[in-house]
Amino acid sequence: MVKYLFNYPVIDWYEKELQLMGQSLGEYVASMKLDGIEQLIYDNNMILKYKESTIGVHLEYWSYWIDFWWNNQQRLDYIFESNEEKKHYYKAQNIYEWIEYIKKNITLALNLKPQYLVWHVSEANVQEIFTYNFYYNDRQVLLATSEVFNEVAKIIPDNVLILFENLWWPGLRLNSMENVVYFFEKLKHNNVGIMLDTGHLMNTNINLTSELEASIFIKDIVNNLGSFASLIKGVHLNCSLSGQYQKKFIEQQFKFCEFDKHRLWEHITKIDKHEIFQTKAPSFLIDYIQPQYVVHELAYDNLILLRNKIMAQSRNCKMY
Repeated sequence: MVKYLFNYPVIDWYEKELQLMGQSLGEYVASMKLDGIEQLIYDNNMILKYKESTIGVHLEYWSYWIDFWWNNQQRLDYIFESNEEKKHYYKAQNIYEWIEYIKKNITLALNLKPQYLVWHVSEANVQEIFTYNFYYNDRQVLLATSEVFNEVAKIIPDNVLILFENLWWPGLRLNSMENVVYFFEKLKHNNVGIMLDTGHLMNTNINLTSELEASIFIKDIVNNLGSFASLIKGVHLNCSLSGQYQKKFIEQQFKFCEFDKHRLWEHITKIDKHEIFQTKAPSFLIDYIQPQYVVHELAYDNLILLRNKIMAQSRNCKMY
């Protein structure tokens, strides 16, 4: 039986919204006929809540980290203006402190008694996010990720599933069965799998123009994984048809010297839209993939809007 969830971080304005709505989070979840939440622990100083509603936890992540892990000081000095800026970003002065920080993040997540944890597998610094000129390739990112994960894996109980999430930057892009095999053979944990993010996968193909094309593309990617498709235990369900924007951006041959830090989030959200599916594509994909968990991972400004989005996408999953 599939468990249906939505993404929720414990943020003040969402908490205040629940109060204004006169609902507990559990009541809000029940109003959409969902099974619970996938909670994001984005900082180790967060106040933990909602153990009873938390089915999965998305661990904290860094988009740019391999230079720190592999001590590529020259590249680090290019990105960060000072050691303080670097420390602020990684929340650690060195890789030993960083590993301890990650362990603490996992420990906090485990305190919520989740069935699964989500771990991003990607690498891109701020410049590369704009230029698409990536320094590390998929295999290097997969190797580095396995190294970091294996440093902390011992603290994760075998009954907790670790789901590694695909992105469109170098890493676990799911477009190569050989890379999937390479990565999972290196992991030192018995209970592992894939969290397939449909929007992230769509972002890897800038030629997609419709949900029909996207659903066929995703099905083909899953099919090409062969027996390793059985590793897909979860789906982050969202739609991201951003090919037109990406094509235009690439054609403009963006120069990093033009970069404005305020444009970073705007740029990422124009690629990774986290919109709802407007067609029955989700029903087709869920039937084909047969995941244990489906997470409505959507962009939202307020909880009333989110409920409308989830209920609309749920109808396209044949939930109602």
